[in-house]
Amino acid sequence: MSAKKKSLLQTTMAVTLVIFISKAGGFLREIVMTAYYGASAEMDAYNMAYSLYYVPVLLFNSCITSTLVPLYVKLSKEGTAKRLNHFSCNVVNLFAFFSIVVSIAMYFLAGPLVRVTARGFFPEQQRLTAELLRCMLPSLAFIVASIVLSSILNAREKYLAAQLTGFPLTFSLLIATVGFSRTAGIRALAWGVFVSGILQVVILLPAMRGLMTYELSFDLSDPVFRRLMRLAGPAVLSMAVNELNHMVDKMLATGLPEGHLSCMSLAYRLITFLVGVVLVPLETVTFSRMSIRTASHDERGVGEIVTQCAELVALVIFPIIVIGAILSKDVIRLAYMHGVFHEQAVGTAAYALVFYIVGVFSFGMRDILNRAFHACQDTRTPMLNSMATVVVNIVLNVLLVRVMGVGGLALATSLSATAGAMSLLMLLRRRIGRLKGRRTMEELVKTGIATVLCALVCLALDRILPPARGSLGSLWRLIAGTGASLIVYIAAAAALKVRQISAAMDMLRGKLKR
Repeated sequence: MSAKKKSLLQTTMAVTLVIFISKAGGFLREIVMTAYYGASAEMDAYNMAYSLYYVPVLLFNSCITSTLVPLYVKLSKEGTAKRLNHFSCNVVNLFAFFSIVVSIAMYFLAGPLVRVTARGFFPEQQRLTAELLRCMLPSLAFIVASIVLSSILNAREKYLAAQLTGFPLTFSLLIATVGFSRTAGIRALAWGVFVSGILQVVILLPAMRGLMTYELSFDLSDPVFRRLMRLAGPAVLSMAVNELNHMVDKMLATGLPEGHLSCMSLAYRLITFLVGVVLVPLETVTFSRMSIRTASHDERGVGEIVTQCAELVALVIFPIIVIGAILSKDVIRLAYMHGVFHEQAVGTAAYALVFYIVGVFSFGMRDILNRAFHACQDTRTPMLNSMATVVVNIVLNVLLVRVMGVGGLALATSLSATAGAMSLLMLLRRRIGRLKGRRTMEELVKTGIATVLCALVCLALDRILPPARGSLGSLWRLIAGTGASLIVYIAAAAALKVRQISAAMDMLRGKLKR
């Protein structure tokens, strides 16, 4: 292995480790918060307020991260250090200013926003949601500034420093929950969100030393900034579709019984944890590889990477889907059944988890296909696809929530993601030609057969093992069920000669020989 490839591998592994620790910390945060607040009307209000607060964060993040890095890298090669510093400060200042304008508008419109998006809440709950939202909004400018600084660090290949921004929210909310929940109630969480925004900037400042000298500039006529804004528009929606769909889910969930919105949000956070740990590192690495192929005018190579990703994602995700769905109550019980979180809430959250988890493969492939189009410098196609996906999700939500409740909302998200991924795949094939689909389909069929055997073993153990009483009982059920099912799955995949399994085993044998 060359020194360059070895360095890339080490960096990727280090970033993956930081992401895992950050996600694990966020998972711990959710466990503690659930133990203190449970699935209550107040927790529903906090979740809705945070969702409204997160919409501008998501849009700014999609706008900045998808465009700033390539422009910064290009300018660093073509411009002077002074010009690069001016551009960096200009972006920080202008986006901070834009976010302040947005936060002021949302502060005064908090009441109407909540009444429109949380129509199912009773008036007192709506007032509490608006109050919590107003507590969070002053930190929006700090969050946006941290997004810009993180993008600059990524452009400078300081990936680890940029990943540290995930820790302040966990730290602040844990302190708020444990230290102030008894005196401030649910409002402690809103102030925790506010403090975390400030800490995100503070934690990045040491890493920015030598990279940028701050100057006060608000230059809207800067041609590089103008290009950034032109490129950002189409990329925003395509990168934000997951959260937009979940926001629609939450809006409709406000009309369901008390606590259902919180249960749905807890199930969704398990999905985001899974996607963040398993799929995000793969997406990051493959995006770089696809960009290199595109720069070499090899768009067919992008298709080869996509098919390889499909096989690898299926190999990793398929058994997780069936085990997570079959043992969904044990997963929820282990993760959240602490403090005031009761058994009825476990059933509701597990119900939502089943229908969310069936869409994980589609979530991952849709993001990878979006990256493929972005690597080909086509942001319009994934934008249009994302708009159609949101429409499909809304229609399915309205139809399914009436008969399936939170399960219908989760299933609508999974089905719309599947439709979006399939349409992107067909559009990519039309753009770059054949994708060696027959070979990949054969691999997916073999992986599917191994998954069926895994599911049968898991179902049998679910019936044989004694019912869990509390989180400890669920832990033992998960260890037994997951362990036996995965052994059967790996053995079956190896016997069927699944290509990715064979490659992993060859790599392992090579390491053992050393």
